[in-house]
Amino acid sequence: MTNNSSIDNQQQKGGNQLTPEQRKEELTKCILSQYRICAAGTIGGAGFSVLRSQSVRPTAWPMLGGAFVGTLGDFVYGYFVECASLRTGGDSLVGSNNDKKS
Repeated sequence: MTNNSSIDNQQQKGGNQLTPEQRKEELTKCILSQYRICAAGTIGGAGFSVLRSQSVRPTAWPMLGGAFVGTLGDFVYGYFVECASLRTGGDSLVGSNNDKKS
């Protein structure tokens, strides 16, 4: 879940009136507020470590690897999906570039 209350308030007051600096700041906040894929990777890695412990001495590397991959996934998901309206300046992603005919 993202914290876009300040963005929602500005959009209700009269459209998307963010300056480029404000948009960059809000995009950074939005991307850094993503955590779901990292949490899933950490839990999955911990589960893998526990299941693997019966045959090999357990280590923290699977959990750390899952957290790292999950963090990268969160950044990508946040940038392209969750925070896309900030990245594109308020335009919708669907068909925004395809509607322009040369």
